[in-house]
Amino acid sequence: MSIEQEIAAFVADYMRLWNAYDVPAMQALWDTDETAPIYVAEEAEPMLGWPAIHAYWGIDRSKSERLLTWDRLEVRQAAPDVAIAFYHMRWNALIPGNRLYPRPIGGAVRVSAMLRRKPAGWRLFHYVEAPLAALIQMRQAAEAMVDPVLHARIAAKAAAKAEG
Repeated sequence: MSIEQEIAAFVADYMRLWNAYDVPAMQALWDTDETAPIYVAEEAEPMLGWPAIHAYWGIDRSKSERLLTWDRLEVRQAAPDVAIAFYHMRWNALIPGNRLYPRPIGGAVRVSAMLRRKPAGWRLFHYVEAPLAALIQMRQAAEAMVDPVLHARIAAKAAAKAEG
């Protein structure tokens, strides 16, 4: 199995565990020998070290619904036992009883992660979510609202111009 396939399998497993919010199993995919892990979730202050990460994971999310998906994985081998993974992730959540977000919400982030090969397999020790800038999110939302009829009209004009 190539390193890309190994890391893809790892990311798929990690997303599956996040979707189930299985904290002990998620933690098992981190390098617990690492003395200074880094975890930056887009919605939180950077978590430096195990106490901060455990506090973040300790939030009761049992009533929430979540769906994390990912794609466009890029892998670089930094050393024989270290890999850098970059991928795009979409998150979706419903937080019952939340007055600010009474309906499901979602967003997109880019993830940069570093993993160390251990006897039990690849393990995270550095994880950063990088959200899209607000301006990009607003542009994408506006572009998504364009009627497909206009897209078809523009494509037809471009095709006619290319022919003539």
